[in-house]
Amino acid sequence: MKYLLLILAVWGCCYCHCQTLQEFNKDSLLQLLPKAKEDTNKVFLLLKAGSIYEHNKPDSSKYFYQQAGDLSKKLNYAVGTLKYISYYTAILNIESKYDESLRMNLSAVSLAQKINNPVQLAVAYCNAGASYYGLKGYTSCADYFLKAEGVLTSINDSQRLVLVYGNLTGLYNELNEHEKGFAYGLKAIALSRQLHDDYALSEALENAAQSLTDLKRYDTALIMLKEAGSLAVKLDDKLMTGAININNAEIYYAQGRYAELKQASIDALAAAKEVGDKDVIGKAFVFLGRCNFFAKDYAGGTANAKAALAVSDPAKIIEVSSGAYSMLSDVALASGNLAAFKKFRDVHDSLEDVMVSQQIIKNSQDIEAKYSLAKKEAQISSLNDEKQIQGLTIKQGRIINVALAITLVILGIAGFLFYRNIQNKRKLLSASAALQQQRIAELEIEKQFLAAQAVLKGQEEERGRLAKDLHDGLGGILSGAKYAFGNMKSNFIITPESAEAFDKSMAMLDRSISELRAVSHNMMPEALMKFGLSTALKDYCSNMQQNSALQITYQAFEVDEESIAKSTASVIYRIIQELLNNIVKHAEAKTVLVQLVQNENGLSITVEDDGKGFEKDLLQMAEGIGFRNIYNRVNYLKGTIDFETTPGRGTSVTIEIPNLA
Repeated sequence: MKYLLLILAVWGCCYCHCQTLQEFNKDSLLQLLPKAKEDTNKVFLLLKAGSIYEHNKPDSSKYFYQQAGDLSKKLNYAVGTLKYISYYTAILNIESKYDESLRMNLSAVSLAQKINNPVQLAVAYCNAGASYYGLKGYTSCADYFLKAEGVLTSINDSQRLVLVYGNLTGLYNELNEHEKGFAYGLKAIALSRQLHDDYALSEALENAAQSLTDLKRYDTALIMLKEAGSLAVKLDDKLMTGAININNAEIYYAQGRYAELKQASIDALAAAKEVGDKDVIGKAFVFLGRCNFFAKDYAGGTANAKAALAVSDPAKIIEVSSGAYSMLSDVALASGNLAAFKKFRDVHDSLEDVMVSQQIIKNSQDIEAKYSLAKKEAQISSLNDEKQIQGLTIKQGRIINVALAITLVILGIAGFLFYRNIQNKRKLLSASAALQQQRIAELEIEKQFLAAQAVLKGQEEERGRLAKDLHDGLGGILSGAKYAFGNMKSNFIITPESAEAFDKSMAMLDRSISELRAVSHNMMPEALMKFGLSTALKDYCSNMQQNSALQITYQAFEVDEESIAKSTASVIYRIIQELLNNIVKHAEAKTVLVQLVQNENGLSITVEDDGKGFEKDLLQMAEGIGFRNIYNRVNYLKGTIDFETTPGRGTSVTIEIPNLA
């Protein structure tokens, strides 16, 4: 089952590493936490507390994990940060927030590579694969899972390797390679029994059972699910209990065992509601609706289908929504409401089209499976056609009235198909027009982007020219004048009053030269041109700290000055300069962190302050030229920018620049 795969990825790879904490139960932990010293041991205490609540009270779990992350950041404890990301993204996956979990897990991959920690790197690979799985990015998912398997095999880490086997089981199930998935499932079962790990064993049994279900080997699958269910109850794991019961329901539905289907669906629904597992909740409602439909309780079937939609539509769980609309269309057809049948069937068909389109991102094995399926469907269709012909031949011997009735029915079906074909053509034309309009909008945005590029490039070139002219031209003239006036003073005898006036004039001339140099430096910093981006930013932050009440910390990690083009460095310098100016003007902050991290993907920039923050929605209405300049410069570098801010809690700006050449 898809959902369980995600949870086992992060849970298994993130089991608590502080063995001394395992002796604590929930009550003793909660009593110990307020008294604990703020060090790395408290990070583990917080993670342990969160893990206790993970499968029963996700909100409480997130609270403790977030505290662990904040403390790790405060202590500059990289391993603690990596563990926090692993634990926290498990909850995000439960909530179907895969985009957010992917962003965090990819940052964990970079951090683990930076500190050269193979265990945490394997964890990050595995968790990133789980996020891609939730986003249906199966090719990327497989790539990261196999990377994790390679690292864990090289260090002989059986505890985590068993979970990667489980991930690969689920992935191959999704790719319709069920025999290969079952083979990995058996590996996971054998290794988890060897390790005496009940959590891993229950998940391995569930994943292997899913492979058997897809292979229609239902009896063996039910045996495995029974053992997995007993372990889940023993561990009080509601998430696993819901997943196992919904798998049982799938088998019972396939076998037509509606009484057992109903009980399994009820049990799955009860467990899933406790942990907010929307995928299982939606599927349970659909199966309950099928039980109602079988019993001809059409009102009950409609109610359960609508309950499934209430869960699946906000969470965008297409599979559940498709099943619910199929249920509604069947009820409408059975009730004789053809208009409602057509409406619900059209929605169901549209959702099926969406799911089909998502298959494009699967790998070549998945494509081959789809082609094989299409071939089988064509064979079935051919057999059905032959059967229909045989039926028509037999019916020729019937009386004339029956023949006329059959003819009318066939004409009605043909008319319906003809009408539906026209509707589909209209939909295609409408979609084509929408795509053309989208392309026009994209070209307009590209035109605006190129114009912004030209303006920014012109600004930087003009800044450089003016800075050079001021420094070399006007600066040289003023320096020459100062030298000439100094010589004049030594060659003339002047009164004390005139000498005092002369000295004041010379002082004014010195200040003018200093101001000129400051303006020239601000327009095009000399350090930026001579020494590169990191040195210039360090110099700028130091000067700003001296001239303001801010405590500015500047950090740079693995920044290669020579790999950053001067034009790119100039734009990045302006972005950070504008952000710091905004903090000085508006944030009322005391401390600021400026951080640059360079890796193979580009440059990551972080600017954080502890100021008053603001409502993030205000950025959409911001009219100040400062924010527009920042966004334009980031777009010029083809980067991305993200603001994280809350009133009273400061502001964090993260910028990713993909190409530094």
